[in-house]
Amino acid sequence: MICDEPVSALDVSIQAQVLNLLKSLQSEFHLTYLFIAHNLAVVAHISDRIGVMYLGKLVEVAQSNAITDNPRHPYTRALISAIPVPDPTRGRNRIILEGDVPSPARPPSGCHFHPRCPMAQPNCSVDEPQLLEKAPDHWVSCHYA
Repeated sequence: MICDEPVSALDVSIQAQVLNLLKSLQSEFHLTYLFIAHNLAVVAHISDRIGVMYLGKLVEVAQSNAITDNPRHPYTRALISAIPVPDPTRGRNRIILEGDVPSPARPPSGCHFHPRCPMAQPNCSVDEPQLLEKAPDHWVSCHYA
């Protein structure tokens, strides 16, 4: 089943009800979801595996806990840093990306993320990184992951 932003316009309590219903149906009927969303916290809650995309390209694919506990791509790290922490005594080092999102119609050469990447090196603007397995079942498209 394809779920494209199924809870994005809902308030938090309704989101939780819909997500719990989806998980219940998934368990009862052995469903597989392709869950598309911008809210990584919601994605991590519902998903077994996560694929992170930037400008239409996969930049990281792994089990949900591997993505949330050990993100390897700099874009994924920035997304994870934006998830609110429920415990106010625990801080999180927020990663603020510089620059504007390039046009998907005219993406930058090399790594599409290099104009905003805090780790970018000169070769990133020339060589497009391949999606490679950097750890068991953890795929990353970054020269420096």
